[in-house]
Amino acid sequence: MRAESRAAIENALGVTMAEAEVKVLDRVRRYVERETPSGFAEGIAELSSVIEEELLAAGASVASFDAPGAGRNLRARFAGRGEDREPIVILAHIDTVHPVGTLETQPFSRVDGRVHGPGIYDMKTGVALVVEALDLVHARGSGPRRPVVFLVTCDEEVGSHSARPLIEESAQGARAALVPEPSLPDGSIKTARKGVATYRFEIAGRAAHAGIDPEHAISAVAELSHQLPRILALAEHTRGTTVNVGVLSAGTASNVIPARAWGTIDVRSVAPEENERVEQGLMALRPVLTGAELTVRCTESRPPLVRTEAVVALYEHARALADSLGVSLGEGSTGGGSDGSLIATFGVPTLDGLGPRGGGAHSVDEHIIAEDLPFRLALLVRLLETL
Repeated sequence: MRAESRAAIENALGVTMAEAEVKVLDRVRRYVERETPSGFAEGIAELSSVIEEELLAAGASVASFDAPGAGRNLRARFAGRGEDREPIVILAHIDTVHPVGTLETQPFSRVDGRVHGPGIYDMKTGVALVVEALDLVHARGSGPRRPVVFLVTCDEEVGSHSARPLIEESAQGARAALVPEPSLPDGSIKTARKGVATYRFEIAGRAAHAGIDPEHAISAVAELSHQLPRILALAEHTRGTTVNVGVLSAGTASNVIPARAWGTIDVRSVAPEENERVEQGLMALRPVLTGAELTVRCTESRPPLVRTEAVVALYEHARALADSLGVSLGEGSTGGGSDGSLIATFGVPTLDGLGPRGGGAHSVDEHIIAEDLPFRLALLVRLLETL
């Protein structure tokens, strides 16, 4: 990094880059070493309490919302220099996909500039960066330019079912939304995301002994073989629409013609109308075998984050701030989903991927790039001060 860029980042932070990196990583470690897989309500509530104390120390008023079976959601409010201005909403989650015990084989560790740990990339470092940025702005005594609503949610990885009412409420009258999910691999932020929908299909037939009276059976697996090509044919790759059958289950024993089968379908699309087209196609599926029954239901749905003119304007503002810090900030899209898509459907301009560079999301190699942290922190501080 050029000396001019280092000086600009340190001026934005009021501390050296080395000091900023250490402060962020200390916070990240506290978060990562508390395991919080989705559904582990006790662990999530414990980390939520830690973050709540930190937000209170940073000058926020905090409300907590118990989510039975999921943990707790937090809503922190920060006063802005202009209380009559529309607020900025920041969305982040603390649940991960890593089961309890992962720390034993995947501990918090640093190796050659990479910092590893379960959930460190998706997205505990993003949470830590926001808390650190808000703490820095509070310590200066100036506060953010606009009021800030910071939601720390507990079930994003499984559909944000408990958090959606809070997200929808916070969208009302919001000026913009910032999402510190991980950046794209090259450090670019995300101005578009595919919509994500998950479906479960179930097939009911009639069981029979495979060797004695197969003619009396209605094979759920045979019906499944008819339905799979129809399901997969709904994909339209030229439009960016993918359809994947990721889980299948059927049968009880090799000598029993199975009476039941089920599976899950993952659908991702760039355009809202494509989500609707695929859903209509799935709901129109009918059994092929006489006597078989087929049901399809949607279990999770997130709309796409569309790159609108308002999103581009927000990105250009962030890009100009990054330029002033001596860093070129690109933009791009991704096939993964986030809560940013939920708030964007209410017409709130949303900038996603403001978190760290890194990789290995949801894997044993999940990591962040330590040297990227001071810039990400400085960019968040500047966004809070200027939006």
